[in-house]
Amino acid sequence: MPSSSRPPVPSLTGLPGSEIMADPITARVLFSVWSGDPAVVVPSPPGAGKTRLVALLAAALAHRADLRVGIAAQTREQAVEIARRLGALTDRAALMWKAKAPAPDSGGTPVVSGQKVRWQGDVGAILIGTTARWLFSDPDRVGADVLIVDESWQCTYADLGALGAMAKQVVCVGDPGQIDPVVTGDVSRWEGSETAPDLPAPIALLAAHGDAVGMVRLAHTWRLGPDTTALIAPLFYPDLPFTSKRPPEHLTDSSGVVWPELAHRPITACGGPSDPALVTACAARVRELLAADLVTTAGQRPMTAADVAVVVPHVTQAVAIRALLSEYPGVLVGTANSLQGLERPAVVVLHPLAGYRTAEPFNLDAGRACVMLSRHRAHMSVVIDDTTASVLAHGAPSPALEVQTGLLAALHSTPAV
Repeated sequence: MPSSSRPPVPSLTGLPGSEIMADPITARVLFSVWSGDPAVVVPSPPGAGKTRLVALLAAALAHRADLRVGIAAQTREQAVEIARRLGALTDRAALMWKAKAPAPDSGGTPVVSGQKVRWQGDVGAILIGTTARWLFSDPDRVGADVLIVDESWQCTYADLGALGAMAKQVVCVGDPGQIDPVVTGDVSRWEGSETAPDLPAPIALLAAHGDAVGMVRLAHTWRLGPDTTALIAPLFYPDLPFTSKRPPEHLTDSSGVVWPELAHRPITACGGPSDPALVTACAARVRELLAADLVTTAGQRPMTAADVAVVVPHVTQAVAIRALLSEYPGVLVGTANSLQGLERPAVVVLHPLAGYRTAEPFNLDAGRACVMLSRHRAHMSVVIDDTTASVLAHGAPSPALEVQTGLLAALHSTPAV
């Protein structure tokens, strides 16, 4: 068709979600979906703005292309957060929710249930729900043009296959360095399979249909500073190089001395992972952090309890630390699983092997360690057991052991506090 006779292409500028065009990488995600790829995988480092990308992509597709866009989150909290983001962007989104459950604060996005879960009118629209909620939905009633799977590395390939009935296109956005999906059934029959149903959805999807899957890698973190990026990128993201674009941010003491971005505290533990020495060291470090000031581009202010988190491997450790910090209820204390996706200006980490005298699969899990080491913005202190180096030296060789050995060496090179 001659260029003079082609219909004009409406501009995305000014429409909800148009900010996705401001960055060449996020614009490529939009274009990959626009081009008609049946599946697009978007690997992301921690703090790269995955939730923002999901919201902008959905809004742009709904308003610019009049598409019906579904969003599948892995938890209710994630679904609500996406709904809040979209509530500030568009009036075409709705959050699917259980009928008898109290409606959450969805930031202006309507909450729908029962027969009200349906596409409204002929214009583009967005439906948000958990993966579990989508799997109980009727494809004939709520089938979408595009389904965006948020935190897709926590979604199993089996669930992604079932979600495929809901849309012609699937976009998998997530962090490949995080904890794998929790599967309670016996999956031994698929051991060694590259397309096992219990694998993270993007991994098995690429193994099964690599040539048909588009790939756009996010290349920057807006949460982690340069020192943390240099620590975790080569260990946990060898196939996803990324850099830090976090604005300047640090802690300082009362005399103006700048604290390092990373530090470690060596402890001698003799009583296992619940040794009082370990949890006491974590609580003591929190009190030290609360005496510091936080310096950002917005200025300088004293640290508050809400600025600090403690992340540990086990629930019992979290309970003990909460008890020791009962005068600071605003301090966030939890396991890697419960803090996944969250961030705080300063974080205290209890090393996953602290207190152990053997290297077990749970303690060696790279995803768990990656989550623990990527929750902070300005500062992280890691409490390390003096004996962990010897435990790793006598462990059975494996890729996980190699990662943990390299991590421990890197942590020991940070300042001791």
